[in-house]
Amino acid sequence: MKRLLFCLLMFATGAPVAAEKNYQAVFASLKKMQQQLQQLKASERESADSQATAPDLNKKMNGEGIPVGELLFFSAYLKHTYLGEVLAVKSQQGIWVDLLSFSETVEFVIDVNGNTGIAKGWFINPENTFVLDTTKMTITVKGRTFSIAQEQLHVDQQDIFVASTLLEQVFDLTMAVDYSTLELYINSDARLPIEARLARQKRELSQTARYSEPTLPWKESPYQAVSSPMADIQISMTADDQQSSAGYSILGANDLAYLNAEYYFAGRDGDLLTDSRLTFSREDLNSELLGPLAANRIEFGDVLATQIGNRFNSNYARGAKVTNKPLFKPVNTNQVNIIGNIQPGWDVELYQNGVLINQLLSLNDGRYIFENVDLLYGANNFELIFYGPQGQVERKTEQYLIDGTSLSAGESFYEFSITEQGHQLFNQSNYYVENPGWLFSGRYDTALTDNISVYGGIAGLKSEYKDDTQNLAIGSNVSLFDRLLINLDYEQNNEDESELEFTARGQIAEQALRFRASERERLINRQSSQQSMSSSSNYEFNISGEVFQNQYGRLNYQNNAYYTDIDSRYDSLKLENIMNYAYSGFSFNHRLSWQKDSRLDDSTLLGNVRLQGRFGQVFSRFSLDYSMSPHHSIQSYEAQFNRSLTSQLQGELTLRNSLIDDVKSAEIGLNWQSDRFSLNSNLNYDSEDRWRVGLFSRFSLGYASQGTGIFSSKRSLARSGTLMAHVYLDANNNGIKDESEHGIAGVKVKGVQNYRQAVTDENGIALLTSMPANRTTDIVIDPDSFPDPFLIAANDGFSVTPRAGFIEYIDIALNNSSEVEGVVYVEQDENMKVQPFANISLIDKTGKKVSQTQAAYDGYYLFTDLRPGEYKAVIDDEYKDKKSLKDNQHVTLNLSAGGEVVVGADLVLKPKQVKDGYIAKLGQFSSLAILKTYLYLVKKPLSDLAILDPFYIKKSDKEFVLSAAFSETQSDELTQVCSVLKSYKLNCDVEPYTVSY
Repeated sequence: MKRLLFCLLMFATGAPVAAEKNYQAVFASLKKMQQQLQQLKASERESADSQATAPDLNKKMNGEGIPVGELLFFSAYLKHTYLGEVLAVKSQQGIWVDLLSFSETVEFVIDVNGNTGIAKGWFINPENTFVLDTTKMTITVKGRTFSIAQEQLHVDQQDIFVASTLLEQVFDLTMAVDYSTLELYINSDARLPIEARLARQKRELSQTARYSEPTLPWKESPYQAVSSPMADIQISMTADDQQSSAGYSILGANDLAYLNAEYYFAGRDGDLLTDSRLTFSREDLNSELLGPLAANRIEFGDVLATQIGNRFNSNYARGAKVTNKPLFKPVNTNQVNIIGNIQPGWDVELYQNGVLINQLLSLNDGRYIFENVDLLYGANNFELIFYGPQGQVERKTEQYLIDGTSLSAGESFYEFSITEQGHQLFNQSNYYVENPGWLFSGRYDTALTDNISVYGGIAGLKSEYKDDTQNLAIGSNVSLFDRLLINLDYEQNNEDESELEFTARGQIAEQALRFRASERERLINRQSSQQSMSSSSNYEFNISGEVFQNQYGRLNYQNNAYYTDIDSRYDSLKLENIMNYAYSGFSFNHRLSWQKDSRLDDSTLLGNVRLQGRFGQVFSRFSLDYSMSPHHSIQSYEAQFNRSLTSQLQGELTLRNSLIDDVKSAEIGLNWQSDRFSLNSNLNYDSEDRWRVGLFSRFSLGYASQGTGIFSSKRSLARSGTLMAHVYLDANNNGIKDESEHGIAGVKVKGVQNYRQAVTDENGIALLTSMPANRTTDIVIDPDSFPDPFLIAANDGFSVTPRAGFIEYIDIALNNSSEVEGVVYVEQDENMKVQPFANISLIDKTGKKVSQTQAAYDGYYLFTDLRPGEYKAVIDDEYKDKKSLKDNQHVTLNLSAGGEVVVGADLVLKPKQVKDGYIAKLGQFSSLAILKTYLYLVKKPLSDLAILDPFYIKKSDKEFVLSAAFSETQSDELTQVCSVLKSYKLNCDVEPYTVSY
């Protein structure tokens, strides 16, 4: 390192490394470096000062490009002071701010209860009362109640997010958002509680923290032989005018044999297993699975076969799959398959960049699959909205940014699978595959450059009943000028069936464009001896984007054109327009589709209209299907109304009219939800005197082997992580919970980054559920919740990475705290005199500073809330240098686990001795590192003068003096020393100096 630094210095002075050393030039370079460092630090201070004031939002990034629904962490500032991190979600008009993290940051006394949907308390002073009721969509401030709009509120499970503009109005604040640096600036004419407390304590908060990243030691969550099971369960009973039936579904997960086991079982009376899946998997972020294969995910059981080309096989089959593709990173940038687990009977809508592009109704196999969804150039923001059979509404977002090939030069990924199509681990009645047999599939992707990647895939099926088939797929992805992405894909099988596809995507004026052309050869009359081929040509053009987004709402569109020619005998043309307008919590979606088929005489023009939003306290959805050609008619319409009757009871009414078959129907439902489960009922009756009644229950069960046993929740446990913390008093400070040590009730345990929290019960156990999987978070305990003020956490905490369907067990130790007090003295002429305002630090046995305080005017100092252990109390060097004092007596402490008050830990100083004289000064430096570097470079001439003993004098933290020698008199010897050093072209001056020691 020193050699490298010397070479850099020689380069800076323009001298060859091997040439004679020009020490004068070296010294000048170092001085220049000093000045540049000082200028840089000054610039940083000016930048920090400028950032401490609220920026002009018109000059800052306005959040464009951040998808709606994206989770954001803002660093909050109040008048020059960094407060902490605030959780928020990007909205259409700005951000929704998490009420819990915001109130804790500004220290408002507001209790947020996500279970009841109610937040209440007061802010600034107790007379400013505050109540937010998410079920009634009302806010009460200082006794005055007013309604809030749907777009001003965002509820994500137990988290309540409020629009920043509404917080400004309610709390009389001004807030400015800087999306480019993720900073939130808060200002208030009134003095906020946090501001008053900081003024009282006169402490300087760190302004270097930028983002809330986990910082505590990470606690691994290794796979186990058997872990506690977690399952989401749905039970249903239905009856109609024809028959009655009962059914169930179980979606669960837990560790088994050091693997993660995911399972789904569903059945009904008369057929106990109508659908099932069982998959074992293991993931490794470091890609260290299976030795030389360096896999990061393996799975076996019921798996999906590897997709080698554009066609997706959505059938689960028993087998195994291995890949080293990075987790959560898409390799195919042309299309995506959006897949997930869901309970039966739910509807799912898929929105792409705000436009409804597809929906799945009344799913019954425990999953949703949107196959081969085209990815546009630029941002692809998908929103999935789930509608339960009893009126539940849930949301999920996924984002894909497509601006290149997704692979960097040299990257290569593989995936292969072996599956037995037509068979699962548990065969069931409704499982059928047209061509069963053993299927091997493999695909390999590699990047030739940062802009060009290629892939190849092969699949072979050993059929049980038909001829064997082999498929080959090859393709490439090319990125041109960072503006155009081209995909070329080719597939062929051993029956001469083939498909060639060309896709080009780009973006102009923030509008996404896509063109696709394909040629297909398909075998027809497979079962006949006269087999023949059919050719088809397909062309597609798509343009989509945002028309506007402002105070009047947001308008998105998507235009599609499809043309197909089959065997040059007949063709079809389809034109489609989709528009979505959203404003103030309301959404209006319209789809218009025109199609002309040469085999038909008339063209068709069909449309669909959807309107949803909240009218007062009623959430409503309206839909209408109509035809403009060949006949003008309304085909069907539907209206749904959902209203909360109490905090736990909701009512729903649905009216439908199908004019095609002339059937009208009405359905009413009552839904009751508690913290542990939901119970739902509905009654349907139509114009043909048909009726149907249903009763449904949905809940999640978990088993805590080290805690409370079986527990339940209305929120999913199988798709999220769970943490069970046992808080106890570690009486002997051995870090292990002994049988005689009891749990502490009433202690609040928090997940810092995922904003989950729970309070320990009478056994000292806290259960944090619905923790987002694979998101690392710090786990800490709130000292203000301790029942005994003399308790203290045994350590700073830790961080965990929750796994879906897994319960992490941890013990959190508390200790009895200790106090240390004493007086700082100065010994002068054998007399002891108190020394006021000394800065004192407490150092543990590892050398870490654990606490700091300042002595009072009478020399008295006090340390509180100390953990058991060995410590040393020291006075800061800067204070001693400033007062020309030095240590005369050290204080060491050994604090016990039982807690104690140590009195008389006095610190004694004495004045430094002073000697006047002269030094041979080599230079003055603002950095000790540069001084030492300079000393190393000039050691040759100094070593030639054997009588010299170089030393440096610290005048302040930014001022260091390097001296070659010291003498009590201005002797000829010092003058001679400088003369010799000057012959080496080094600076040297004899100066008077007072040395203290």
